Amino acid sequence: MTNPNTSLIKKQSSSLMLYKSKVMIGLTKKILNNKIQIIENQDWIDKLYLWADENKIDDLYKSKKSFNKEYTRGLPRNKEDLLNLVELNLYKYDLTYLPKELCYLTKLEKLHLYKNRLRFIPKEIKNLKNLKELSLSKNHLTVLPKEIFELKNLEILSVLGNKLSEVSVHISQLKKLEKLNLLGNKLQTLPNEICSLKALRSLLIFENNLIELPYDIGNLSNLEELLVNDNNLRFLPLSIGKLKKLKYLCLFNNKIEALPSEIGHLHSLEELWLSNNRLLSLPLSLDGLHKLNEFSLSNNDLSLLPSQILKMKELKWLEVDKDVYIPDELHSLVKKGVITFS
Repeated sequence: MTNPNTSLIKKQSSSLMLYKSKVMIGLTKKILNNKIQIIENQDWIDKLYLWADENKIDDLYKSKKSFNKEYTRGLPRNKEDLLNLVELNLYKYDLTYLPKELCYLTKLEKLHLYKNRLRFIPKEIKNLKNLKELSLSKNHLTVLPKEIFELKNLEILSVLGNKLSEVSVHISQLKKLEKLNLLGNKLQTLPNEICSLKALRSLLIFENNLIELPYDIGNLSNLEELLVNDNNLRFLPLSIGKLKKLKYLCLFNNKIEALPSEIGHLHSLEELWLSNNRLLSLPLSLDGLHKLNEFSLSNNDLSLLPSQILKMKELKWLEVDKDVYIPDELHSLVKKGVITFS
């Protein structure tokens, strides 16, 4: 008589063998599919190399730049190096378009396309999920594709010197963005959604046509550098006083007529540039700028300097027009050369 336990063991053994066979078949299919995919991959690599050759893009080489720092430039012709590429510098190649195949280099962390003639960016750029730095500066872009805002690991985005007239509200998706450079475009306003970029430390938006700043700009709690010179601002939003980490504020060459008292809450501010505006007076709250060491006020409509400036203990340099009245309390700063006249 057959032992029922023996029969059960045989059935379990057969089931296990069948399972292992299915797993092996699955793995074999996956390996074959990968091989087919690798063969197909050669097609896009060949297309990418053809584009590179047509545009006279060099094989990867090291180029010495300023400060004796070495930069790589060009596209590697070694396929293994290409597939493992982390940084790609294609600046000054006079490129008019980017092939979608470039966006299959999914290990890229830095992509620099400075000073070309690009008008469009392929939507496939969203495939570059590991991208941390993207430079599109000095091109002919009029709009940024929404796919750029799917690059969730992006930390630095530079689009200076293009022809952008607006910034998409989708920029709020770039939660890791630390530096945003939009200088030298045609922007008149910025979406308030930009104020949700909590990681942002540097915002460069000078040399545009901005007539105002987003009203919630104070929500950029980690902002250290705000450069808004050479625009058409007439006032500053009250929330600006919430920028507790702000160190550098450039507002020269605007049309600002008055400063909000909240500006005195910028306790980390080290440099404040306000020359070439339309200021008639200064708020008394400026005495709250305890760390300020450089202060430019020339070419405004000021009639006097408030004595509260004496409380700026770190002040090393203050420039005003020669016809501005200096109270007696501030004469010591004139003698020390802290207050200078333009």
